[in-house]
Amino acid sequence: MKNRLLICLLAIVLIAFSVLSAYFIAHQINVYNANKRAESIVIGDNSATIQNADKQTIIKDDDNIGTLTIPDILLENAPINEGIGLDVLSHSIGHFPNTGIYDGNVCFASHNRGSNASYFKNLNKLKVGSVIYYQSIFGTKRYKVVTISNIQETDFSYIQPTSDNRITLITCVANKPSLRLCVQGIKF
Repeated sequence: MKNRLLICLLAIVLIAFSVLSAYFIAHQINVYNANKRAESIVIGDNSATIQNADKQTIIKDDDNIGTLTIPDILLENAPINEGIGLDVLSHSIGHFPNTGIYDGNVCFASHNRGSNASYFKNLNKLKVGSVIYYQSIFGTKRYKVVTISNIQETDFSYIQPTSDNRITLITCVANKPSLRLCVQGIKF
């Protein structure tokens, strides 16, 4: 009886290990494939658009300004719209008004749960060194994550203008209403 129970227990452990291993391997294959697809993204300025940037109309709330791709969390070509109001965040990643659109500190926000547009749901799984691609009408930039931290909801220092080219991603921290997860990357 003890042997039969031990064999059943061992079989359950092996099955659980096999299922978890298969899930982990499948996830890693998906991340690998997402990174491979991202390698085809052409990095660089759209010089014709930049030269004519002064002729562009002012970007208004909810205008589409580009897409965001973060292969390590399987985020591909997520739409980015101007503004961070609930109406914008209900369908896209929002761009903080008065922050860089292409140069300087380009800042975005998104939901991480509770919305059909929870684009930052896995932002907490990013690691230092992860790569972020930002595609806009002005060109495409690639950033490497250098900072991941929890900040107070009232801390706006991370979205201030900078002299370098960086990207700042902000979302809520689950079950901690006074905190925000802030991820920053530097252009490389």
